[in-house]
Amino acid sequence: MRLGAKHENQIQIAHADFSGGLNTSTSVDGISENQLAQTVNLEVDHATGKLKSVSGTSDLFQFPNIFAAMYDAINQRLLLVDADKVVWCATSAGWITIGTLSGELYPITASWEDGLLIASGGKLQYFNGNALVTLNSPIANSVCVQAGRVLIADAKNLYLSGVGDETNWTENANIDSSAKFLEVGYKDGGELVGMVGLPSGVLLLKNNRRVYRLNIGFPAWSLVEISREVEVSGRLSACAVADSVFVLGGSEVQNLQAANVYGNAKPQNIALLIKSEIKSLPKNSLVRYVPKLNQIWILNGDFVLMFDLVTQSWFKRQFNSKILDVLTIGDEILIIKPDRVSKLDENIFSDSGAELTWSFQGKRHISHYDYLLKNTTVSYTPLDAELTNGKISAGKVVVNLSLSESGSSTRRRLIGSTVLAQNRNVYRNKFLEIEGRGGGGIFFNSITLDVVEV
Repeated sequence: MRLGAKHENQIQIAHADFSGGLNTSTSVDGISENQLAQTVNLEVDHATGKLKSVSGTSDLFQFPNIFAAMYDAINQRLLLVDADKVVWCATSAGWITIGTLSGELYPITASWEDGLLIASGGKLQYFNGNALVTLNSPIANSVCVQAGRVLIADAKNLYLSGVGDETNWTENANIDSSAKFLEVGYKDGGELVGMVGLPSGVLLLKNNRRVYRLNIGFPAWSLVEISREVEVSGRLSACAVADSVFVLGGSEVQNLQAANVYGNAKPQNIALLIKSEIKSLPKNSLVRYVPKLNQIWILNGDFVLMFDLVTQSWFKRQFNSKILDVLTIGDEILIIKPDRVSKLDENIFSDSGAELTWSFQGKRHISHYDYLLKNTTVSYTPLDAELTNGKISAGKVVVNLSLSESGSSTRRRLIGSTVLAQNRNVYRNKFLEIEGRGGGGIFFNSITLDVVEV
């Protein structure tokens, strides 16, 4: 019993930890206290487990008809590809054209010696810091680098360049360091879809759910099958984090721990709680690791599904326009859109010139009898006092968050940088829904309900 309460059976329902993230696999009353039935543009604070609004964006520059973006970390150059597959390079003097993609596919890249290797479904290309060179290679749908060799793949075969030579694709059985090729999964009936380079090998993903691992030594190398349980949505639908690979399938996201060189690798489906969201994604959705945020992003138009690697939970972000890619360059996270390049900015709560709005729905509380809601308190920190706005509702009781709005039934007190917003309206119902929506930057400390079961 709380001191000063008029009812002996008064209890307090408090929501302060939202580290469980999104759960759409069950009913709203069936999710855990720290989970959300719906959420947009909110993520978890790693230090506290609290809920906070995502960062907005600031535009760096406009660029018409962007098809793709690449970053050459060796030369520190941003490359953009337009709708005609012409490749543009950012220089101190402005944007210059350096050539055209050899294929029609979204480019996959790998750093190599003087620059960037590019695979787009045609011949392998190499940007050496000055020019875009098309190499006399086999067809390259994907590319990675391992043990001093360049590896490319088409739908059937894996090709290894000569050691240290991206131009050498001629095999010589008498020379160990010459180029090599092999058919991955000979006569297993599948086509090679994706290739992911790891610190200790290369994972090869096929469209028949089989996964092979290539271990390269000198002169010895081996190819072993490690799983028959991994579906891959497309060539862009996998990414590596250290020695793990995350693979998007039609209704699942598998985490494949590839540390074991031999034997079967048991995949773990990390998307059991958001199966419906995964099933709604288009084929070949782009999967990216965003190191600074400790998140994996899956892109779908203006939406992003975000998997938090610290809390192992999912959240959802919605930009105000379509995004094509997300690139990490130093401490900056670039957002590539069809008409501009922006960067995430934790001090901004808008995108493409319009406010970012957030919303969430928490656990529905159901009573055996009735709930008598006596007091609703929201503790929050506005990250921008002028922009932060919104409403939190518990049933039909509404707590207004806007500091600039008066005349509502919400009382607000400022304690340091924290605001306590309180509504003492009494409300009676068999269940209580906790929901919120608003805009601007906000950090939620807690949502507390004083209730009596009557």
